[in-house]
Amino acid sequence: MAALTLTVLGAGPAGPNPGGANSGYLLRQDDRAVLIDCGAGIAGRIPLHVAVNRLNGVAISHLHPDHYFDLVALYYMLKYGEPRPVDLLRLLPVFVPPGGRECLNRFGELIANRSAMFDDIFDVRDYAANEEIRIGGLPFAFHPVQHYIMSHAMRVRAASGAVLVFSSDVAPCPQLIEAACGADLFLCESAVLDASQDDADPAKRGHLSAREAGQAAHEAGAKRLLITHYRSGENFDALHMQGASEAFGGPVELARDGQSYVVG
Repeated sequence: MAALTLTVLGAGPAGPNPGGANSGYLLRQDDRAVLIDCGAGIAGRIPLHVAVNRLNGVAISHLHPDHYFDLVALYYMLKYGEPRPVDLLRLLPVFVPPGGRECLNRFGELIANRSAMFDDIFDVRDYAANEEIRIGGLPFAFHPVQHYIMSHAMRVRAASGAVLVFSSDVAPCPQLIEAACGADLFLCESAVLDASQDDADPAKRGHLSAREAGQAAHEAGAKRLLITHYRSGENFDALHMQGASEAFGGPVELARDGQSYVVG
């Protein structure tokens, strides 16, 4: 069986980096492909790696626009493109946080005056906190973490036993450490350069600095840290790398759009 690979479709923050995209990641193992998040600019990048009609499922971490708005573009690509092959489910499974299906129904009402719009193409299902679901044959566990709205880190186990953890958007919290415990690859956000750029009240924070991402990886005992959801540019990149590396003490990389990483 082939190794589980992660391809970064978009590693940008809510305001995309020049030429970049919002949050979106493609997981592949053998002939299976699962999309994690689908922010602006992501849908058009999927066919560079896999045909959209071959996706086995989509998992959305939380309902901020930069993590799910391109579900609309993906919907139209599937609706007017090649039909899904007979060996796949007719509708594409899309797993969303609690209340997500209702949110997409309202979205459909705004777009097409039809709340059931997405039901033509997607099988939208709300997941529950701490629930484990198999998506494309891969076990996903959804861990609630601190953010400005409901947000879930994802823990995915490969057939080899290797573990990928995606932080989602998150503030420093013990739930993140628990979710990332022993991760072979920890894909972690770093949306602020410094903690002072977030809310002064720790209970109201919603993001990590690179140093805090490195500290979380260290406390969780992660093997590798891949920084994402960060503001890029030469000076910013160096600051992210410095902060994360000093706090983690292990291998650190900055996620790059189009790059693939072996989980195990």
